Amino acid sequence: MTMPARTAIAAVLVGVLLGVSGCGLRVPGADGDLVDDWQPMATPTFDLPSVGTCLDSPSKTPFDPAFVRAAPIECDRGHTLEVVLVGTVEGNAAQASEPPAAGSEAFQAAYAACGKAASDYAGGDWHTGMLGINVQMPTRTPWAGGLRSYVCSIFALSSAYGVMSFSSASLKGSLAGDAPKAIRCLEVVGNKASDGWWDRLSALTPIDCAQPHEAEFVGTVQVGVGVGGALPADDLLEKWTTDACWPLVARFMGLTEAQFDARDDVGLAWDGMDKLQWDAGDRYQRCFALFDPGKKARASIKGLGKKPLPV
Repeated sequence: MTMPARTAIAAVLVGVLLGVSGCGLRVPGADGDLVDDWQPMATPTFDLPSVGTCLDSPSKTPFDPAFVRAAPIECDRGHTLEVVLVGTVEGNAAQASEPPAAGSEAFQAAYAACGKAASDYAGGDWHTGMLGINVQMPTRTPWAGGLRSYVCSIFALSSAYGVMSFSSASLKGSLAGDAPKAIRCLEVVGNKASDGWWDRLSALTPIDCAQPHEAEFVGTVQVGVGVGGALPADDLLEKWTTDACWPLVARFMGLTEAQFDARDDVGLAWDGMDKLQWDAGDRYQRCFALFDPGKKARASIKGLGKKPLPV
């Protein structure tokens, strides 16, 4: 098949989608033993944000009760995060001396719960939107003080390759109805290979499908389901994703795979996967129909079949 010549991958992977996830930067705690003439310390209390709270959060800031108290902001003002779930670490993980690390079963369970809550909040699968999610576990000091709650938030993207953006409106219901945050058609920023096709892509930014564009979102696939351990090598991830996305693009266009193979003006791209996403247990990849550089369509190619691009 001709598909290897018509694929492109992200030069900047989806780390930002998960870059604010996990335990983040840990704040060292005071771990010394109490001497016998000290009075027992009072049980600390923690002021947790409620669902629907918007937070003016710089990226990669770990969850800390004081930070959350200081950060709430009206959702119609510029903000990054919007709380969709306040969950609890349970079972053996709750008895551990430190909060769950990325890659642990407890963190993956929290991430899965966060993803479900984010989809329910947005009104559709968050993977199909210009959206990312953030799981903030307690840092070491609040954990030592007895905090077992984690905060799950949703945030908007300016690029389908995972660039966090500020939002001036709530993301609640943003994938329902006319779905303003759904991924549809996109402008491409990237380099061309020596054969004239796309090589490395650095951004896919949303644009109205009636405007000239060079890519279109066609759906999601899951790769490496059930596979644990370390993040697989790039060539294996590429094979898994190409094998899954290629027929998805063909079906989106109303073509058989053989018919799609015969076209030389449409290929595919995907959003990549990094260690943070893999360790969180998220196996989703976004698949995009990618057009021949310089050929900008002015309408969706869904059901296009063998017809030429609507340039």
